[in-house]
Amino acid sequence: MGSEHHRGISRRTLLTRSAGAAIGVSSIGVLGAPSIARAQALKPVKLTIQFFARGDYAHVYLARERGYYKEQGLDVTFQHVLGNALALQALTAGNADLIHADLVQMLQLQGRTPEPRMRAVGLISDKLALSLFFQKGKSIDKPKDLEGRSIVDSPGSTAPFIFNLFAKANGIDTNKVQWKNAAATAKVAMMLQNQADSVAIYLPAKPGIESKLPQGQEISNFTFGDSVGIYGDGLITMEKYWQENKKTVQGFVRATMKGCKDSYADPKAAIDAIAKHFPELNKETGVKEMQIQATLGEGPAQKKNGLGYHDPDKMKATYEAVISVLGQPIARPVTDFYTNEAI
Repeated sequence: MGSEHHRGISRRTLLTRSAGAAIGVSSIGVLGAPSIARAQALKPVKLTIQFFARGDYAHVYLARERGYYKEQGLDVTFQHVLGNALALQALTAGNADLIHADLVQMLQLQGRTPEPRMRAVGLISDKLALSLFFQKGKSIDKPKDLEGRSIVDSPGSTAPFIFNLFAKANGIDTNKVQWKNAAATAKVAMMLQNQADSVAIYLPAKPGIESKLPQGQEISNFTFGDSVGIYGDGLITMEKYWQENKKTVQGFVRATMKGCKDSYADPKAAIDAIAKHFPELNKETGVKEMQIQATLGEGPAQKKNGLGYHDPDKMKATYEAVISVLGQPIARPVTDFYTNEAI
């Protein structure tokens, strides 16, 4: 057939009918029926989160509930795993488009295994949330009191290495501190049962631990971020995904930061959103966890430049800590591992 005809129908007639069909589909959407075109336009994005569902992760659920991802043309789903290693593994295996994970562990992994490349695209925690929890009444009143004591954490954790920075800032002799290992699900119990003097865990876990304490038992903590100026969690993706899907990543990060802002302002709304998917979650505890996250997520650089912003100097300090404290050489420059283009 010639280019001007299609099975006996003139090109002009075909275009006219196509335009009419398009108007009909548009009208169906306006009348409230499902819009096939709009549904097909949403791009699937999978986020893997480093830990089980907890109040400090509620911001993404609130962002989705309020339609912030859909506004960016995205259909976002979430998966929770137990630990940063599993989150990073999901990313490298292609089972996640982005992950919420620890930047220190990302840099450590990239130093050890440079390919495939990763990049942080949006900061979640300006303040390092890693903390040491201990029982009150055990004569641990200041960081130096940890000398002669034991700390428990799960195998493969970076906490013993990051502790060196905390120790240096607080005059602790690291040779006088003993480290013990326990499964992530058992380490808090070891501290509470006096099998270890302290446990290394992230600050938002505090309300959950306190909610399970027997009457009369209290805990306190030292937070590394109070004296160690390196970054905590962030949103991470593969370099290839970033280069090929910049608009998608930018939309995801911006929608997520709107969720953060709303969650910090109204923690209860955020917890209501996540609790719809995890009804077993204790809402009162969840609100406290989000309130803690609000103190971690926005530092001076984010107040000036917006949530999600990586301060170049602090990112460099994080990078250098991995090299000097964890002893992990990294071949590429720090600028290869983050961007502020997505916020």
